[in-house]
Formats: sequence, C-alpha cells, structure tokens
Amino acid sequence: ILQEASVIGRGFLYEILQRITELKDRIDGELSHLERLDLIRTRSLQPDLEYMFKHALTQEVVYNGLLKKDRREIHEQIALVMETVFQNRLPEFYEALAFHFKRGRSIIKAVDYLIRSGEKSLARYSVEESHQYFMEAFDLLSNKPDRTKDEDAQLIELLIKWSWVYYYRGDFLEQVNLLSAHKDLAESLDDRAILEMFYAWYGFSTYCGPATREKYKNSYEYLRMALEIGDEIEDQKIIGHACSWFPWVCSELGALDEAILYGERAQEICKNNPTEHYLFFKSLGGIGCAYSFKGNGKKAFELGTSILDYGQKHSNIRGMVVGHWLKGIGFLNAGDFPSAIEAAKKAIQTAKDPFYSQFPKLILGLAFAQNGQFQEAEETLEELSAYCRDFGCEIHGTYTHAFFGLVSIAKGRMGHGLKMIEEALKVCHENQRRWAFASIEHALGLVYLQIVEKSNPVSLTTMAKNIGFILKNVPTAAKKAVEHFNRAIEVAKEIGAKGIEGQAYLDLGHLHKLKGRRDQARDCFSKAIKIFEECEAEIYLKKANKALESLQ
Repeated sequence: ILQEASVIGRGFLYEILQRITELKDRIDGELSHLERLDLIRTRSLQPDLEYMFKHALTQEVVYNGLLKKDRREIHEQIALVMETVFQNRLPEFYEALAFHFKRGRSIIKAVDYLIRSGEKSLARYSVEESHQYFMEAFDLLSNKPDRTKDEDAQLIELLIKWSWVYYYRGDFLEQVNLLSAHKDLAESLDDRAILEMFYAWYGFSTYCGPATREKYKNSYEYLRMALEIGDEIEDQKIIGHACSWFPWVCSELGALDEAILYGERAQEICKNNPTEHYLFFKSLGGIGCAYSFKGNGKKAFELGTSILDYGQKHSNIRGMVVGHWLKGIGFLNAGDFPSAIEAAKKAIQTAKDPFYSQFPKLILGLAFAQNGQFQEAEETLEELSAYCRDFGCEIHGTYTHAFFGLVSIAKGRMGHGLKMIEEALKVCHENQRRWAFASIEHALGLVYLQIVEKSNPVSLTTMAKNIGFILKNVPTAAKKAVEHFNRAIEVAKEIGAKGIEGQAYLDLGHLHKLKGRRDQARDCFSKAIKIFEECEAEIYLKKANKALESLQ
C-alpha cells in the first residue's frame, strides 16, 4: 500500500488508492498502521479524504524501490482511475493526469492532458508555465517513433494551440522557426480546417516576427490562403481569426480601407460568437490602428474606449491593455503627448503577459520624445529594443530603431541617430511598409528642418563630437528637408494617411517660411489646416492656424 501511495505522489487521495490497490480489504487498517508509524498523516477530510507522506524523502525512497515496469503500470492505473472518479471535475486534475499518463503507457493521452494544462495556465496568465507544458507535450509527440497520420495532425494542432503561448510570450523568432519547420507536414495533411488555422498563424507570426524581405506581403498571402480555405469550408471562427489579423498587416502595407473592411467582417462574426473576446478586441484594435494611420485619432480614441469598456465588463485584462494602448495612439494623433504618456503607462501597468507589457512601450517612448522628455524616451526605447532584438519582434523593432535615432540626435549623437533612422527607412522600403516609410520620411525631414532652424542650441562639445555630421549635412539641410517632406506627402496621399500628410505639410510650410518663400508657406499651411479639420486634430489645427496667421 505504501508503494502504491508513493506512485500517486506525496499527497494521495484515499479513493484513488482504494481503487488501484491490490489489498482493498486491508487498506483502512494498513493506513491507520502507517499513521501510527508516523510515516503518513491525514491531510484533509473534505471534500475528499487525503493523506500525505510526512516526509518527502520517505515517499521518494519508497517510490524508487519499485521496479520501473511496476511504476509504469501503477501510474497508468492511477490515471485511468482519476479519469473515471473525477470525470465531472477533470480540469482540476489535468496536470496530475498528464504526469501519470506520461509515466505510464499512454503517451498520446499524456500529450492531450499536457496541452489542456497549458491552455489552463494561459487562461490565468501563467504564460511561462503554459509554455513548459506545451514544450513537454511537443517533445513527447515530435520524438515519438512511427507517428500515424492522426498523430501528425495532433502535432500540428499542438503547434496551433502553442502559438497562442508564443504570441503572448512575444517570442516570434522561435515561433516562426517552429512553424516554418512544420509547414510541409501541415500541408501534407488531409485536413483543411487544421491547415487554415496553421496558415493564419503562420501569416500573423510572420507579420510580428523577424525582418525578411517582403515579409508583410508574405504575411498577407498566408492570411489570404487561410481565409480562402475558411470561406470554402465555412468555418466562421477561423475566418474570424484571419479577419482579426488582416487589419494589422493591411495597415502596414498602406491598404487602410481594406484593413477596416476585414476588421468589420471579424466584428460581424463576433456578434454570433459573444465568448470570443480575443476576436472582438483584436479586430476592433486593428480597425482603430487603421484609422490612426489615416490620421483619425478621434476615431482611434473612441474605439480604444470601447475596447477598454469591453475588457472591464468581461474582466479581460488583455482587452484592457489594447484599449489603453489604442487610446494612447488617439492622443498621439491629436498631438496630446502628456495624455498619450499616461495611456501607455496604464497599458503597461495593466498587462500580465510579456508581449502585452512590451508593445505599449513604443507609444510611450514616442510620446516621451515628442514631449521633450528625451531621457525617459531613451530608457523606454532601450528596453523595447532589447526585447525586439532578443525575441525577433521586427514589427516594433523597426519603429523602435527609428525613434531611438531621433532621440539620439536630440541628445547630441547626430551621426549615429541619422544612421539609425536611415537604416529603419531602408527596412521599411524593402518590406513595403508604406505607412511606416511615410512616417520615417517625415521624421527625417524634421531632422533636417531642425538643422535649418537651429532650434536646439548646440554646445561646443557637441559640435566638436559631430563636426563631420555638421560639415556634411548643414549646407544641404534645407534641400534634404524638402525632399523628405515631399516623399512623405506623396506616399501619405497614395495610402490615405492624412495625419502624416498634414504634419508634413505643416513642417514643410515652416521650412518655406524660414527661407522667405511666403506664398509656398501659405499654401502648405492652408493644406495642413484643411487636413487637420478633416481629422479633427485640434492641437495640430491650432498650430497650423497660428502658423498661417504668422504670415499676415
């Protein structure tokens, strides 16, 4: 009896032991005898009678005294009995069932319960614990010799479910590598539903993950294939996931109206699936992102508020993070940098997942920089940059690189900062990130405008450290500023990014004014005013009106 109990664990339930023991008629007397010997003690009487070994070492010694084949048989019996006894309470025992089946004879059942344990941990925001369960399941199944077709399908389903953990963990480098290594296997299966979700995750992880040429077009293509299969087999849930991820990819490619349409389709699916909280806040967040790229900060703010309210109503922390984040973007669009800082801080403070605690730092760092808080901006962007580098999160890494360059210039590291911005611009061009390209072109225009303005006093020490940069760039600063602003305006017009277009016109107007080109300045300020009126960007509108009045 003591040996059988040792296999159950240091703590063991009476009912389980009573069902597996070969000494059923002697169990009560023997347990009392073991208590008198001070080897075990009663742990609890309710809701189930439970004993435990008084010392862990005793349990370990007794367990190791069993032959391996006997241990394996008892583990299997324990797991099978637990499935029967606790059939109405199985989620409470997923971890124990996985433990015993793994050490018994049923590897496939062990994999199943490890996956369930991982999903259970993820639901309570224990991301690292969840990752360990999935890793254990993957190791068991991927190393199983002579896998059947059904087991191959189970392996791909495991990767699909594990992808949620990778996503919230923010480890896109490893996720992309893992999915890439199993893409051929997924495509060899005769299961369209599995392939659809695999393609959807492959597309979205490619969007989030490491920099590769045309990664966003590739991401779009895999999401398109997923959606095509979903429409073919009429799987609304998986269609919803593809449509909730499409807006983010489309926005980066500059297809802003298309982004909104996909998000709205996902929202329609949510109406018939009210428990799919992720679909709701992810698709609505994608719509908000597209509106913010258009320059409609007010709409982004409204959608962020809706997501935040939804998250609070359903106690969904992840939704609350996205809500705070999107409100921060709305404030950025409006030029209200202090409010953007507060919203981003709330998002970070609310987050419980590694990835969700990281991505709001991009908004926080940019808002700090635009508010003139360069030290805070540098510290924030350094943290985010390290994360992006270590985990292959290029979607934020390129922006971080560009913003870090702006901060470096503001802090006197001019050549280094300019190089960082130009590197980010090159990556955006290669990957056809058209909104980001326009945004960084505008940022480069601002760099050269500030050189022309000499708006930031430069110390002799800073001048000495940057003499090469000054000699190379000061003589042509005005010309370069015009070129960058015009490219930003051109691309922004093509994709409907009114916010960037308006800001670029405003800054180009300042440049023309500095150079005495008053008519051109007036034209730029007037265009900026019209755009900011359309976007309801009141702070920028006031700046543009004031600039126009200065020409009177």
